[in-house]
Amino acid sequence: MSIRKALPIDNSVAKAVVQKSLASFGLIADFDTLDAAIGALGLANTPNEIELVAEVDGKLVGCLAIQRMEGSVAKLFGFHVDASMQGQGIGRTLLSAAIAQAVIHHFTQLQLETWGDMGAAVHLYESLGWVRGPDPLPESGADRFYRLALVR
Repeated sequence: MSIRKALPIDNSVAKAVVQKSLASFGLIADFDTLDAAIGALGLANTPNEIELVAEVDGKLVGCLAIQRMEGSVAKLFGFHVDASMQGQGIGRTLLSAAIAQAVIHHFTQLQLETWGDMGAAVHLYESLGWVRGPDPLPESGADRFYRLALVR
């Protein structure tokens, strides 16, 4: 497995991973609004400061993006691992690499929104020290909010 910066050729494959992942929870990806960060993954005009993909045997199996929100606070978007590859530590490795990159970018806090039904992801976040905060507004497209204080 390798983790690397996203390239333009990764965009359509990453979107397919996200679509399949969300569909398994009865959700539909919307790359124009709620899932716009992954919609822009690897593209020249991306608003993301950090874009990483996970590969196994040359196949993209996971992705994520991080955008600056305000000051030194950033938000994690589009963190997904292909369902057929889950349970192998790919998500933990990908998320750990993203956290390390966030520190290098001088972010002091990461935030994310997710669904409680995404049990494996919630467990991963909590095992890495993410702390649950107030639930997001319904129009956010999620039902849980987490934050992680970053140590430099």
